[in-house]
Amino acid sequence: MHIYNLFFCFFIGVGFVFAQHDGPFTPRSGGGLLSGHFHYQSYSNIQQQDTSRPQNLLRPVTYQSIRFLAEYGALDKLTLFVMLPVNIVSTGKELNTGADFTDTLKSGTVTGLGNVEAGVKYKFYHKKWLLAASLRTELKTGTYDNGTGLRTGNDAWGIIPMFHVGRAWKEKYYVFADVGGCYRTDNYSGDWRIQVEGGVRFFNALWIRGAIHSRRSFYNGIFEKKNNLQTALYVNNQEWLLLNARIDYQHPIGFGIQAGITGYLFGNNIAATPMFYGGVYYKWNYDYGQSEDYYIERKHN
Repeated sequence: MHIYNLFFCFFIGVGFVFAQHDGPFTPRSGGGLLSGHFHYQSYSNIQQQDTSRPQNLLRPVTYQSIRFLAEYGALDKLTLFVMLPVNIVSTGKELNTGADFTDTLKSGTVTGLGNVEAGVKYKFYHKKWLLAASLRTELKTGTYDNGTGLRTGNDAWGIIPMFHVGRAWKEKYYVFADVGGCYRTDNYSGDWRIQVEGGVRFFNALWIRGAIHSRRSFYNGIFEKKNNLQTALYVNNQEWLLLNARIDYQHPIGFGIQAGITGYLFGNNIAATPMFYGGVYYKWNYDYGQSEDYYIERKHN
């Protein structure tokens, strides 16, 4: 039961920072989730680890992303998932005074795929606490324009193993944690990541959710594009402590809507302003470890 990402599209096969495939909760056999969401962020300065203040960019950057996600329960314990991001990134025509970068890049817009993700999740323990493991792949499907420094995805393949643990109580509360890391090719650094999320339900259909997520680089890669540093879009060694708050309404028939905000603290090569997102989803035969069917299943074990 994680962030319900948002618009309709179906892929069987993938996760931003915010994808439904975090946490141990999965569809039953034949169940699934379709979703699509829109992300928006605009910024003129970035956080860097070796500076005492945010660094001012020469041109403001706008990041927009439409992400389509599908999950399918191939078996009660085995889930296939895929995520398709379409990103629109641009820089403004106006120049910022007091910029910390001296090279003047041209303004422009780049539209293209982000890193398409595909993977599997296996739930190997299903009692009061749920335990699962997942493995997903990030495809090298991004686009880069050196003249503007704009990028729609990492210029590398990624392998991301994760371990998930979680529990729900009385159909009103839940908590889960994810721990894992990422290996990337093409001289990108790998990283480790950990996330904790919890939620509470009000009025039978309204969920309030919050999460904290940390990602730290191993600094074991030397990949760098000088112009790309001026946009902070999918650059190497990105790090953060991320705080997320969101609200969503879930109708009993399976449709839902969601809105949220994400802020970054103690970041490196990451925007210094929040990201906003929202969208819709539809799920069916989904097992959150909190439904009546779940409790019946437990009694039969």
